[in-house]
Amino acid sequence: MGRTYKLPPVGARIIKSSVSVALCMIVYYFRTLLPIGNGIPFYSALAALWCLQPYSDSTKNNAGQRSKGTLIGALFGLAFIILLRFIGLTTPIFVYLLASLTIIPVIYLTVITNNRNASFFSCVVFLSIALTHSFDDNPYLFVFNRVLDTFIGICIGLAVNIFHLPINHDSETLYVSGIDSVLIPDDNSADAFNKVELNRMIRSGVKFTISTIRTPAEVKSLMKGVELKLPVIVMDGAAMYDVNAREYLEAEFLQTDVCEEAERIIASNGMHCFVNVMYDATLLIFYGKLRNTAEKELFETHKHSPYRNYVRKLFRRHDASERVLYLMVLDESEKICSLEKQLKNDLRELARITVTDSEYDGYKYLKVFSPFASKEQMLVKLKEHTGIDKVMTVGSIQGKYDVYIGDGGGNATIKKLKKLHRNDIYH
Repeated sequence: MGRTYKLPPVGARIIKSSVSVALCMIVYYFRTLLPIGNGIPFYSALAALWCLQPYSDSTKNNAGQRSKGTLIGALFGLAFIILLRFIGLTTPIFVYLLASLTIIPVIYLTVITNNRNASFFSCVVFLSIALTHSFDDNPYLFVFNRVLDTFIGICIGLAVNIFHLPINHDSETLYVSGIDSVLIPDDNSADAFNKVELNRMIRSGVKFTISTIRTPAEVKSLMKGVELKLPVIVMDGAAMYDVNAREYLEAEFLQTDVCEEAERIIASNGMHCFVNVMYDATLLIFYGKLRNTAEKELFETHKHSPYRNYVRKLFRRHDASERVLYLMVLDESEKICSLEKQLKNDLRELARITVTDSEYDGYKYLKVFSPFASKEQMLVKLKEHTGIDKVMTVGSIQGKYDVYIGDGGGNATIKKLKKLHRNDIYH
């Protein structure tokens, strides 16, 4: 049975786009009541839509590009019309060929003035003047209105994009969220929307971070585009990682003798394990002979990732500099269940054993951690690191988190987070 696709919501940017175009039309209506040229609202609407971006800095950047492009194109358009009048050129084909040749200095000016991103708009404005209005009785009025239309649209786009109702943001609470079935929904829908909304909250001052069973590499991949400023809790509490500095701030390692015993038990069961070892500030994943299709597919999928460092076990040092974060086994569910019982029986309180479902049918993950490696204990260290006492956790396991996400996550989670940080609700 295929996944049910959920349509993304109608976001604020879509609504703002409609409002911006409507305002451009209203301005145009009032301009028609004036005893001077009233322009073309189409150009205002285009400029307004171009300026509407998810973030204020990109909005200002686009507005700047459009403004510079319009001015350069209008200046060349005006010069082109004056040139035609001066030389008396009226044959359409020659006018069009001359306009084509003039594209060269138009683009070149954007290059030497370091406005390359505005070259497209410069050409559009120039051609709209040169190709459609060179033969008008009063082309100068069109040039004036063309520039005015664009700046009206830019102003409306900027105003609509930065407008928001006064909101009381909670900047005293640390919001710690899971990823799977929380931020990223089960059907992976509306992912871009979620990331934009998260960035808006973070930029507004909300203290937000991640706590997950995933590795830093997976966090970077899944949360690419999210501007995480605070350290994240990774590998089910085995470490705390600074995404921006790309370094581990805290970590709980397996005792050497416990690690060796766990590896011996795994090998005695005819199974293979990936050994996650930290050397200095670099995490290496040592592997041996891959024994099943799931392991092979996992390795083939991730071996070229810039975030993972796979190394054959024959290069492993086995010395005092080696610090093992955890062991990971990926095998058939029945074998994993049997191995879990043996490890728990033999290692007892010396290690923490976890078993989770995998993305491969009939296979499960088993991981061996230090007994001190847990999300709860790493959260205490995160609070100390950030200096924030009040924490609110968001997750998909009922009874374990302050805010329970039981609907698959995604848009619903973002809406709850927005309500929380705006002090509308507490749970």
